Amino acid sequence: MSEYNTTDVKRDETQNGTVSFATDVVATIAGLAANEVDGVNSMTAASTGLADMFGRKEKRNLTKGVRIEMVENRVRATISIVVDYGFPVPKVAAALQENVKKAIETMAGLEVSAVDVHVTGISFEREQQAAKELDEQQRQMLEESEAAAKAEAEAIAEAEAELAEELADDLEDEDDVEDDIDEEVEEEPEKTSEEEA
Repeated sequence: MSEYNTTDVKRDETQNGTVSFATDVVATIAGLAANEVDGVNSMTAASTGLADMFGRKEKRNLTKGVRIEMVENRVRATISIVVDYGFPVPKVAAALQENVKKAIETMAGLEVSAVDVHVTGISFEREQQAAKELDEQQRQMLEESEAAAKAEAEAIAEAEAELAEELADDLEDEDDVEDDIDEEVEEEPEKTSEEEA
């Protein structure tokens, strides 16, 4: 169910014929213009029954929260919205009024007598989404930091193992040199005693 009148609006009557359109066209124009305004989270409407109470989702209804009244080919629009947290409500409402009025006058060629804005709530979705994204970024940074620390620890352990292996090789080489020296020292006294004889 929608909140707009289903009467036709007669726009022009010329010798070629009549131009008219349904008020739901004006409501759609108003709804689209309202949704373009920064800070408008969603359009709201009075509950239309059990389906709304239990959250049944239908196709996007561009006229939800829009009521159009026509008096002598002048439009009075009433728009019900939910504003995003952090946006100044008066500024959002003023921008919405201006955007809706301009859209109706430009697209339908009708004079707009008033655009009434009814704020039915504040949405924290954007704030919650930002907090969720921040948490995700922090988690990723922590994972990357842990991975980098692990890689660094592995590199240090590998370098220490290589160093230990080199030291062991050096010690083995030293032992070999010492053994060689000891053997040479033992052989020298034998040579000298043989030379004396």
